Amino acid sequence: MTEFIDNLVAFLGNYYIVAARFLFALIALYIFTHIRRGIMREQQPNRILAVLDIANGSNRLPVMHYETTIGRSKSCDVVIPLMFISRQHAVLSMTEKGRWRIWDTKSRGGILINGRESEDGESFDVGDEISLAGVNMALRPPSAFDQRQASKDSERGSNKFINKAKAFFSDKFKSKKEISTTTALLALNLFQLLACLQLSLSLEQEHMLNLAIAFAFLFCAPWASLGISKLIGIKNTLAQTAAFFLTTLGFCTTLSAVPSEIIKLLCATALGLVLYFVLCLVLKNLDLVMKLRNYTGAISLLVLGANLVFGSTINGQRNWVRIGSITVQPSEFIKVLFVFTGSATLAWLLTSRNLTMLTVYAAGCIGMLALMGDFGTALIFFFTFIVLIFMTSGDIRAIVLTCVSAVLAGLLVISFKPYITDRFSVWGNVWEHVNDTGFQQTRSLMAIASGGLLGLGAGNGFLKSVFAADTDLVFGLLCEEWGLLIGVLAVGCYILLLLGSIRSRVNTRSSYYVIAACAAASVFLFQASLNIFGTVDILPITGVTLPFVSNGGSSTVACWGLLSFITAAANYTRKGGGRL
Repeated sequence: MTEFIDNLVAFLGNYYIVAARFLFALIALYIFTHIRRGIMREQQPNRILAVLDIANGSNRLPVMHYETTIGRSKSCDVVIPLMFISRQHAVLSMTEKGRWRIWDTKSRGGILINGRESEDGESFDVGDEISLAGVNMALRPPSAFDQRQASKDSERGSNKFINKAKAFFSDKFKSKKEISTTTALLALNLFQLLACLQLSLSLEQEHMLNLAIAFAFLFCAPWASLGISKLIGIKNTLAQTAAFFLTTLGFCTTLSAVPSEIIKLLCATALGLVLYFVLCLVLKNLDLVMKLRNYTGAISLLVLGANLVFGSTINGQRNWVRIGSITVQPSEFIKVLFVFTGSATLAWLLTSRNLTMLTVYAAGCIGMLALMGDFGTALIFFFTFIVLIFMTSGDIRAIVLTCVSAVLAGLLVISFKPYITDRFSVWGNVWEHVNDTGFQQTRSLMAIASGGLLGLGAGNGFLKSVFAADTDLVFGLLCEEWGLLIGVLAVGCYILLLLGSIRSRVNTRSSYYVIAACAAASVFLFQASLNIFGTVDILPITGVTLPFVSNGGSSTVACWGLLSFITAAANYTRKGGGRL
């Protein structure tokens, strides 16, 4: 009787896998499309927050950003073309409570508020008198006429053909229903239930309890997060949905390759969610963030220094700390602190006219990572630093000089540590070393090819038996068992997070959120590129993880921490901001 039941289960399982392969692809495509629609939906146009009334109504200049530059330069948000005004004279900023603050960006003529010299970052109210280098003005509430005039100026300054095309397509294809996270989460739950059923057909009996616990957590966590988000004022949760979709894929690949480690990954995901919500709350208060930046920078340098001195060496990298039976990788957490410290508000950028401190800080972090032998993470930090430099200064010469310096430093490191070049010896020639140094990558390429578009089914691949299948080679395992289509959709999620971060500049409340979100999303995409290209031999294997998907406790916690910056950019916006 037992044999008959086993044969029946095997027979039904085969048919289920054939059908489920198509269902998984369709559901994943629906989830991705829903997230894309929410992130790329048309954003609300800017509204006028206030008006700078010059000389009692002779000139009314609209203020349309929470952070606004004022000066005679055409690059400023509010242009006052008078010689006594400095090119970048001041930064005007609106607080959450509706008050205003002003910073003098080292102007020649100074700033007066209600007839007295202003202090840096001083608060004032709508209606107060301001004087910039003797030019008197007042901040007034906008009128309906101001809004209409601003709309006309905006239309005049843009391409008419593009405006007509936008109007046509928005009228024809704009969804009348609000993009809802609930629909995507229901589809994700269906994906999880089907995945749990498929894994139950391939796992050993001893792992069934871990499977049930893992998927019970996966099923409930998105809904619990949605409830907590509403409680703390986070309305736009589609970035969370993308992260939970990737996390689901990560749980599936871990259960397939090393099911005994799934509880560890579950605990790391829970800790990551705690860090995510704590950071979302901290990021609400920009004044607190700017006060904490120096402390977080110092802490990250101290942690890396302690890791360098007291850390443990695993796989040739001295970037691990042992706490009993648990190993922790501090450099993963420093990624969060690096973005937190390196981003800045517009007022700070224009009153601190050099990036010396940021450069010294980044050089310290990257240098210590190189000394630890963790060159993959050092490369991620360097790339993030380039993104931060570009967004905070836009100085291409500084970026070129930094890259040249990095290349020279890399050559210097290789001259002192020639064994590093051994890691590149197989690059591009893995098929000549099928059974030795090219073993992992050749097996990954074969696994991706055998998986095809729809995959072999969870637990049915051979790559899971290869070393590091759940970490360094996880993209190969994902494509083999779940199909190239789902692998491409996973990559698409990282791209969507970056595009959404870039688009957040239209409605976000501060440049800090845009810079931090773009830096965090760049980390995801660059790290994913290193992992995927290393798997398929386009780049050497660097040992970095695939965000949210690879099995790694420290990496998982850090990924959720980085996601908080993207969520902040989407949620801490002016009224009518876009979704992410």
